[in-house]
Amino acid sequence: MAEIFKGLVCNDEIALTVIKSTDIVNKAIGYFDLSPVAAAALGRTLSICSMMGYELKGEKDYLTAVINGGGDIGIITVTASSSGNVKGYVTNPHVESHINSFGKLDVAKAVGVDGKLTVIKNLGLKDPYVGTSDLVSGEIAEDFANYFATSEQTPCGVALGVKIGKDGDCLSAGGIFASVLPFASEESISAFEKVFSSLSNVSALMDGKSAEAFAQETFASLGLRKIDSASCGYVCDCSKDKIDKVLISLSKQDVDELIAERGCVEVVCQFCNKKYVYDKQQAYEVCGFEK
Repeated sequence: MAEIFKGLVCNDEIALTVIKSTDIVNKAIGYFDLSPVAAAALGRTLSICSMMGYELKGEKDYLTAVINGGGDIGIITVTASSSGNVKGYVTNPHVESHINSFGKLDVAKAVGVDGKLTVIKNLGLKDPYVGTSDLVSGEIAEDFANYFATSEQTPCGVALGVKIGKDGDCLSAGGIFASVLPFASEESISAFEKVFSSLSNVSALMDGKSAEAFAQETFASLGLRKIDSASCGYVCDCSKDKIDKVLISLSKQDVDELIAERGCVEVVCQFCNKKYVYDKQQAYEVCGFEK
């Protein structure tokens, strides 16, 4: 399982969330056979969305983030619950990986910068909250920081990292999400920025450490006070009942054509690649068609 740690620093003037998300990223890699750069891009998005989800108050609250930068990876979609559990996918999981001028996976090239980040929060109200911001780098962390600053008017710091090994597995992944509380002093903000600006390679710094151990080690000088911690993971809640509801949307002609072409009706979950297969009799029964 992954781990989330929450605390306060700088005289309780800055809220801090840290995630160690290696297990989450490896689960996504296993589901979709992600290329290295796709794993990095989706992994970063899963990490920040897990931390954002954990900020939600209601047990049934959840959010969805959609990144469409016009790059070869296509659209990145991630959903997170208030428990911090996440799931997500990309349009092109096998997008070609390139190395940037810093010798790292070129996430920005794969994601693109000609587009937007949209966050939809379902908070149990009549209508969901929808916020949108322009992409500023395609590197994910800067894009979410810009989203918070422009769409939610919340100054914050976001650092994300995913380290992919030669065999394609995730060796280390994690992230930091820090939000400046309204009453924070300039002195506190300056002290935090000095520490935060040194965290240029989060995945390497967190390698071999839990979220809490990393937080305690990194932010001890800022008077870190623990609020809580929790386990979370990549969790897909698809089920036959939910897929049945998708199948019901098909017309009898659609079902008949699929049966004639493939011998069955197959529905694949976008979030975990699980296949649900219906023969003609099963499809007719679900849809309520006469035989």
